[in-house]
Amino acid sequence: MTTTDPAQNEPDPIRRRDFLATFGIAGAALAAGLAGGGGVAKAAARPLLRTVPAGSGTIGLSLNGLVDYTKGVASGCYQAIAGSGYDLIVLQANFDAATETSNLESLLAQGVAGLVIQPNTADGAAAGAEQAATAGVPVSNCLWPGPSDSDEFYVGVAALDSVEGGRMIGEWLKTNVPGGGKICVVQGVVGQGFSERIDEGLDEALEGSDFEIVTREQGFFDRAAAVQVVETALQVDPDINVVVDYAATMSNGISQLLSDLGRDDIVHVTSDADAEMMEWIKTPYLQATRYYSSAETGLIATQAVLAALAGEEVDFETAVTQVMATADDIDDIVADNTYFYDEFAALVDEI
Repeated sequence: MTTTDPAQNEPDPIRRRDFLATFGIAGAALAAGLAGGGGVAKAAARPLLRTVPAGSGTIGLSLNGLVDYTKGVASGCYQAIAGSGYDLIVLQANFDAATETSNLESLLAQGVAGLVIQPNTADGAAAGAEQAATAGVPVSNCLWPGPSDSDEFYVGVAALDSVEGGRMIGEWLKTNVPGGGKICVVQGVVGQGFSERIDEGLDEALEGSDFEIVTREQGFFDRAAAVQVVETALQVDPDINVVVDYAATMSNGISQLLSDLGRDDIVHVTSDADAEMMEWIKTPYLQATRYYSSAETGLIATQAVLAALAGEEVDFETAVTQVMATADDIDDIVADNTYFYDEFAALVDEI
């Protein structure tokens, strides 16, 4: 856990029993509304935002885990609150659903003025968002997978079109790998909503092509787990000539594996970026990334919460920029849209 200044602008804490009682009363009212309306309650029925002095208090950030990608998210959140008068308190869930739930409850119990969620699972994030909205706390999603019934609880989202991202990867493969081949896909966490949509776009792009996905397994955004998926896949089918993974934090381990094996014949494509990936993409062991900035997702989502707290109108969806990048243009792309705000490195290191 980290804050910019724990002693400054700290809101009065909400006692846990009062917090739960508030949720119980509001939850009953919400249930009654659902029963009477015959469907999902509309955002207009949401309780008014809790009153806080302008530019005071704490913004809560719930990260799904702690890797270089999520550190980039946090740096974007710090960039957003810089000069706002708000502090940032951060909890990370170690990619565990129960911990995510506990973290969201903890942040709300501490009386945060606003909440930013990077989902570990779609269901866990939705439950936390509902609790926040019921308590009058503006909440945003910094890795929104697409429309769902939980959208009414968010004031704004960083909208990353991962179906399109999957299509982009598939189209790049068809252009740059003549003759097709066999693909090993390393997903992130199934249930988050992120990997499934990349799968959808990738499958759509490759339909009817000379490519075949022969392995598709979760790597859990974990370097060692991702390496194990690829090692096993290559043992089962040595003819695999393409590896696609869904996060740079996994691709770094996979790139090291391919280097150790001397497999520069395998085309390797990843998604997003971090400092280590920036080195690998300039070697024969990583050819391309579907680049988008993790920092931008945190920046967008936090700006939505701050705007809501200021009483401003918030656009629900703000698109996250994404583009296929290679060694030829990655430096210029990152210079225009960084994946990490270096000036907040010390704060991020405290998470």
